[in-house]
Amino acid sequence: MNRLKSFLILSCALLIGFKSYAQDAAEVPTSTSKKQVDAKYLSQILSNTMTFEADFEQNVYRENSDQPETTLGRFLIQRPNHFRWGTKQPFEQAIIADGRALWTYDPELEQVTIQDQQSVLADSPLLLLTSSVEKLLLAFDVQQVESNEEQKRQLFSLTPIEPGLFESVHILIIDQKITEFFLLDTLGGRTSVVFSNIKLNQRLSLSEFIFTPPEGIDVIDSRAIDRQQAN
Repeated sequence: MNRLKSFLILSCALLIGFKSYAQDAAEVPTSTSKKQVDAKYLSQILSNTMTFEADFEQNVYRENSDQPETTLGRFLIQRPNHFRWGTKQPFEQAIIADGRALWTYDPELEQVTIQDQQSVLADSPLLLLTSSVEKLLLAFDVQQVESNEEQKRQLFSLTPIEPGLFESVHILIIDQKITEFFLLDTLGGRTSVVFSNIKLNQRLSLSEFIFTPPEGIDVIDSRAIDRQQAN
């Protein structure tokens, strides 16, 4: 899986994998540790994100490299299970989840790949961030490492308890909006994704999450294989 797609699947799993905060809060014991409080607060912010639309700048730093690979594009999420990740520079690509299938369209290659959405997301470590704070705590060591009430700024650090694709994930939240992800992977690579022009919980057209392959392109449908591998 390429690094771009890895981040997309991880971040989308993070944002669309929660039930309502009211359900989560009911599951948390009255006496809670700081770790539980931090996880509960993060889950509240994520579960309150019903739709998310933003431009993004992604910078990937390879090991032993000071110059990043920069990608620009647009990112949309509609809970549950719909998202669209579109890159504009330096290449064009669209990754669209319609609730059942994950479509990866590469205009330059004149090719679209169709995958089973549930099976692909099942391979994501961040899908362990499911409905409850308890499960979040089983999957990650969650810490709020920075808080500035005046600037309405919180920084969270998530360290996987079990080994996975990433060693750590930092999430910067300003005014209840996710504004930046910073990921450190197990190969020494660093990925920073900064969001701008953020629109939170505004109505999105379902057409954003529907992909119809243009005529004349190659269609690679691996959904049956994905399901077999998942089982």
